[in-house]
Amino acid sequence: MQIERLTAEDRLMLWPDEVWPQDIGAIAVLDGSGLLDTDSRFRIEAVRGAVAARLQLVPRFRQLLNVPPRGLGGPLWVDAPKFDIDDHVKALPVPAPGDEAQLLLVIEQLRRRHLDRSRPLWEMWFLPGLQDRRVGMFVRTHHCIADGIAGVATLGAFLDLAPDVIATAGQHWNPAPAPTEAELLADYQRSKRGELKSALSTFAHPVTKMRQVAAGWPAMREILAEEQLPATSLDHVVGPDRSIALIRS
Repeated sequence: MQIERLTAEDRLMLWPDEVWPQDIGAIAVLDGSGLLDTDSRFRIEAVRGAVAARLQLVPRFRQLLNVPPRGLGGPLWVDAPKFDIDDHVKALPVPAPGDEAQLLLVIEQLRRRHLDRSRPLWEMWFLPGLQDRRVGMFVRTHHCIADGIAGVATLGAFLDLAPDVIATAGQHWNPAPAPTEAELLADYQRSKRGELKSALSTFAHPVTKMRQVAAGWPAMREILAEEQLPATSLDHVVGPDRSIALIRS
């Protein structure tokens, strides 16, 4: 069984999660022609079906973050034993007059909610009620699932460049069983042996390692010699009270 542990970088996104949300989001405004019926009601079931059909493109969207007991290694990803698309794809109308200000107020309320760790760490909200039959979309995922370009690619898996793309049926999905404690222990011990082997190889080739350190020293010395940057309003820890702002160029 393949065990997918979180990377060291991903684990850095977990410890501050109790203090302030570590999720990232994207906002889009969509043409509602195919999303609203003749009575301007949002076609939530059709949209859920379309999203579910593409979940195989983003396997992490059907996985849970699992933190094993001490001594069994770091956090890992496991398939959710019960996955319900209704928990992740939802609709919430934007109040009148349906302008940009109202859209951002709704998104601000949604993004302050903590993602439920008992479920896959993502949500996709559709926000009908905008002017000209447009529909807002707000997607957010935990930082350890997608970051930067990976986040853009994740969102792109659910969007098409053309309006007439033929929908395809999703693949049947069966969740894989979570690894047992014995399997986790064996995987943890295997990784520790690998780390020990890597450390021993360093001592076995001290001259090579010293050359590597010497090659990197000029760059390190330059960094240490740099003057401290002046303090700014952005130079502090981001807390739970951050808010959405728009910058237009």
